Amino acid sequence: PQKQKGFYAIGIKVHLGNFYTDKAHLLADLIKKYANNELRLTLRQNILIRHVKEGLVPFFYIELKKLGFTDIGYNGISDITSCPGTDTCNLGIASSTGISRELETMLKNEFPQLLENKKITIKISGCMNSCGQHSMASIGFQGMTVKSGQLVAPALQVLLGGGVLGNGAGRIADKIIKIPSKRGPQALRAILIDFQSYAKVGETFLNYYIQQGELYFYNLLKPLADISNLQESDFIDWGRETPYEMAIGVGESARVNVDLVATLLLDSEEKVENSLEALKLNQFSDSIYYAYTSLVNTAKALLLTKDINTNTQVGIIKLFEDELGDKIKLESPFSELVYQIKNNEPTKEFATKYLNDAKLFNKKANDFRTKTMADEN
Repeated sequence: PQKQKGFYAIGIKVHLGNFYTDKAHLLADLIKKYANNELRLTLRQNILIRHVKEGLVPFFYIELKKLGFTDIGYNGISDITSCPGTDTCNLGIASSTGISRELETMLKNEFPQLLENKKITIKISGCMNSCGQHSMASIGFQGMTVKSGQLVAPALQVLLGGGVLGNGAGRIADKIIKIPSKRGPQALRAILIDFQSYAKVGETFLNYYIQQGELYFYNLLKPLADISNLQESDFIDWGRETPYEMAIGVGESARVNVDLVATLLLDSEEKVENSLEALKLNQFSDSIYYAYTSLVNTAKALLLTKDINTNTQVGIIKLFEDELGDKIKLESPFSELVYQIKNNEPTKEFATKYLNDAKLFNKKANDFRTKTMADEN
């Protein structure tokens, strides 16, 4: 019920945030006729319809059921927030929608008593960009990769203890441990069983986590982080059928979206193409920007092959020069190559030269990666 007497707000759970135009038109017609001609898209990827008269609530249920919008658990534990991940996002490292479906199924089958619990939130992001808000969840998962010999498997960083504290305060979740993605359901199961077994009556998950502490949950989940016993299925991400194979060069892996290095190199190639297209349209500033982005992404990709991780552009440029500058022969130091952008006007001549520099650097980088992987094998 709303604060306004006689009116109700109806919350619609939208699975994975997938709201299609055909249903949107039908829902809009329904709201226009029988509500206040207004809906709200919520932070949890759901829909909120306000100002529905009390007597029309049963009618709304019937109409919403026709549209498939009566799934239980609105804002509950099984109402998982998830970004598109590797389904549609080039930055996705591991599948977030696939693991989301799996976790929701497990919750419905194994924890029906928790489905109405609105104080435990689960959020999933396919990469570090946090579009799924995983760092603000009671239980969060971030898509990553884990190496096992020469193979790379999709993985999840488990985060716990995020949420709203009240009075305008919030808490960022703690990074607990990284596990293979296929063990995500086991991790969630272990966390919830522990909570149900040892939490005090009425105690929230957030309070229970704060009381037990980060180390407690690290030890609880540590057995799941062991990668010495990975099975073939661990190298197949959720919702996929083919196993991941380490790519030689760019674009040769059917599972390139699981390998962040290959993803970044592929993105660098696309940025070179974007730069060329902009150059043809005499959009010289855009062309230079795309070439610059390609240079930085390629450098970051090669740093990741050495397990060197940094997300600032200045840091990437410096670390590449320090760690790999002597291994990839360039006519000038990498920083000078990149920072030409500071000393030149966006002319056609410079845009053309800068694009060619990016192309040459990408070729040398890919040759270096191919040789390195061949030597390792």
